[in-house]
Amino acid sequence: MPLDVKSAVADALMEMITRRGADKITVKDLVEACGISRQTFYYHFRDITDVVEWAARRAGERILEESLRAQSPQEALRQFVGFTADSWLLIQRLLCSQRRDAMERIMLQSVRGYLQDLMERRQGGPALSREDWEAMLDFYACGVTGLLLKHCGRRDLDQAQLADQICRLLSEQMLHPPKT
Repeated sequence: MPLDVKSAVADALMEMITRRGADKITVKDLVEACGISRQTFYYHFRDITDVVEWAARRAGERILEESLRAQSPQEALRQFVGFTADSWLLIQRLLCSQRRDAMERIMLQSVRGYLQDLMERRQGGPALSREDWEAMLDFYACGVTGLLLKHCGRRDLDQAQLADQICRLLSEQMLHPPKT
């Protein structure tokens, strides 16, 4: 399946989820909306969750590339928080589905992958043992995901403030503030 067809399937699914929720969508609905056969769908995707995972990886790659062009880590994280806030309805619909466990796992993997790639590509990664690096990524992914889930649905969200807070947490300024 060419990338544009995979993208069309993912885009159609995200649109359908946003409009009517994840639990109401079947593979039959999706293949009809895309004008492909069930055989084509199952050749490239295991199920609807697999499409969501593919779409999350694609979105993560896109926001990472935008973040890498940012002038500062704060600007990069503002873009990430903005993307999450802009995707809030979709995220809520996914989390309110019968597939909630899978959706939480996908979100955690996406945030972890984003942070890992951002740190490695911007800074070469920290000077930690592999085990500590992995534990740090898991810790930060859980924390950042929790903050995003708690705050991104708020109408009064100050995206810049949340991004700056996350940036300070990631840079340890909140844990070890400069002495005055």
